Amino acid sequence: MSAELIITLSLLLSAATIIQSLTGFGFGLFVIASVTLFTAIPVSTTAFLISALSLVNAAELAIRQRQHIHRRMVVWVLALGLPAIGLGFWLLEWLSGQNRQMLMLILGVCIIVCSALLLIKRKGLNRESRGWQFGVAGAIGGILGGLFSTFGPPVIFQCYRQPWTIEQVRATLLAIFSISAIARLAMVPFGTIPDTATLWYTLAAIPLVMLSTRFARYLATFIAASHIRTMAIIMLFASGISLILKAL
Repeated sequence: MSAELIITLSLLLSAATIIQSLTGFGFGLFVIASVTLFTAIPVSTTAFLISALSLVNAAELAIRQRQHIHRRMVVWVLALGLPAIGLGFWLLEWLSGQNRQMLMLILGVCIIVCSALLLIKRKGLNRESRGWQFGVAGAIGGILGGLFSTFGPPVIFQCYRQPWTIEQVRATLLAIFSISAIARLAMVPFGTIPDTATLWYTLAAIPLVMLSTRFARYLATFIAASHIRTMAIIMLFASGISLILKAL
């Protein structure tokens, strides 16, 4: 990796971490969109980076909050989500080798759709959704997770509609994201394996992400999270449109 690429990646990862810390969403979407737009790094490499760094943060928090995890719904989500990750991973490998423009087009469309989901006002349900509905959300999220390491949006949308406490929602999502990240990382040896420089950078980026998270907590006292959320969604929409135009 060149010094210029390392600096660019570090800035993008820091920005994504701050957005995630202040708004509760956006790390995977922002990283996959911005890195694809501003660098020549393959999507498969970026997806590996997202999975590895997301796991470090999510797993620790999931273990701390394990008493709040809705275990039955985690099973439903992962029952269809894990096989779907395999399908998404296969699609990524196939498109990376056969049609990179189509891959970029799909990425742009997915980012716009996921951003739109974040804009939809979530109407709370009086009764908990059925297990199969969580399974469907898991299947859609799994395909996105396998393709781009962005498992979150469909599952987040589903979980936040439930009559659960906020602690249950967060702990359940963290558990799902941790297990899905492990599953996706386990598939890497069967596809495009990141080079040594990427592996070393991923390890070096862990403290960067941790420091950025702490900095975000400091910023939270001065900046309204709602303003950051609006800005992040606008940026994601713009990134999605840019990727589509670049692919055409």
